[in-house]
Amino acid sequence: MRASEVRELPSDEMVTRLTDLKEELRGLRFGHVMQQVSNPLEIRAVRRDIARLETIIAEENRKAATGPAEAEAVAGGEEA
Repeated sequence: MRASEVRELPSDEMVTRLTDLKEELRGLRFGHVMQQVSNPLEIRAVRRDIARLETIIAEENRKAATGPAEAEAVAGGEEA
């Protein structure tokens, strides 16, 4: 899942997808311990998707907490 795809999702869908990915990671970890995972690199991909989602959700929360002018300054790398 690319960051651009994640940014297009509504916030409630992002939270739902994050919950699903965390559950999938739990299952992959369990399967890995039981030696039932066919591709252990799946664990890395799911972890990265979780991190990507959490980062984008945090960015949106930061934008919502600050004013629109301050959010643009933060997004542009400038200080407000």
